[in-house]
Amino acid sequence: MMIISIIIWAVSVIIAALYYKSSLQKLRTPYTFSYIASEYQLGTYHMPLFIATKLAPLLIVVELLSAVWIVLPWTRLYGFILGASLQLVFFALMFTNMGRSFPYGCGCFKMNAPSVVTARHAWGNLVLCFVQIAVVIWIVVVG
Repeated sequence: MMIISIIIWAVSVIIAALYYKSSLQKLRTPYTFSYIASEYQLGTYHMPLFIATKLAPLLIVVELLSAVWIVLPWTRLYGFILGASLQLVFFALMFTNMGRSFPYGCGCFKMNAPSVVTARHAWGNLVLCFVQIAVVIWIVVVG
């Protein structure tokens, strides 16, 4: 039981650090992130830049909020739920845009450099989602 608690704490720190690093990168260049968000397509829908400039800051805040909530023991459950939801959105976007080239990056960690969305991007988000779901299940079932 003690080992699982230590593993959950370590996973919490690692995932919070990922969200924190990712959100800080996006905060440094919010307009670039807005532009990247507008490049993603869901089916035939292509988000206009004026909508992306409103939505992108919200995604940055949700990512940063997830990092903070995951670190704090009394909000950890909600942080992991929020993070898993965010990863599902990212997975859907990456999966539907796999193989597409983005002139300013995919919006993950590196921006301002061209990149192509690969299966590694999509599956990385899905694995991160499953890890967070597993922690949520453990917290709810075991406490």
